[in-house]
Amino acid sequence: MKIMNMNKDKELVRMAIEMAKESKGKGNLPFGCILVDKDGEILIKGENTINTDRDCLAHAEVNLIREASKIYDYTFLNSCTIYTSDEPCPMCTSAIYWSGIGKLVYGLSKAKYYQIVGRDNPNWVFEMPVRELLEKGGRKLEVIGPLLEDEASILHVD
Repeated sequence: MKIMNMNKDKELVRMAIEMAKESKGKGNLPFGCILVDKDGEILIKGENTINTDRDCLAHAEVNLIREASKIYDYTFLNSCTIYTSDEPCPMCTSAIYWSGIGKLVYGLSKAKYYQIVGRDNPNWVFEMPVRELLEKGGRKLEVIGPLLEDEASILHVD
């Protein structure tokens, strides 16, 4: 059963990576995510729109959560999983926490991300692993990742 779940998780992370590719193709940063219910049905897809919306908060996860919270309540979201192309930043991790989403599965780790893009510009470095941030909260959130780092990292190479 765990192998089947892991295969499903990988399939859904790949879909989040595809959303990141779409985002990059539109001139935005290459980050994407999807929200699924407890049965694995896709509910909402999210992509980064920082450049096209001219909104520094328009990260993929925040965009998705804004839409999801208009439709679903906290209790329902607690049974849902968010799949992200990359390990969420502290802002997005906090948004996931406050939304009530019960599980996070991500592709590329922040550590590997910064190995690729570097840490040269201190304005763009905010390195805190999701697990470290979430352990400060009172509500427990299941976290799986990184998964498929090689596939997810391709978006950040060029």
